[in-house]
Amino acid sequence: MTSITINGKIISILEKSYENKKTVYAQFLMESESKGMEILKVKITNESDISKLEKDAVVSIPVLISSVNGNLYYSQANQIKFHKELK
Repeated sequence: MTSITINGKIISILEKSYENKKTVYAQFLMESESKGMEILKVKITNESDISKLEKDAVVSIPVLISSVNGNLYYSQANQIKFHKELK
């Protein structure tokens, strides 16, 4: 079985509400030669991890990837691992 993990520093935490349901996303800045800079948004599905999220935290998030109309969407698949940043 293949597992995909997004590793990096959270640049922003985004909360959205729709029909009284709150959704939380962790955002990362990704750099590529073809697209330049783009924001990678990961939907956080584990309630216990939401309270631990903070800007500039260095994390590893196992993800599931969905594709709709050519766009990729990332959702948390398992518990987030929080790392101490190396200085």
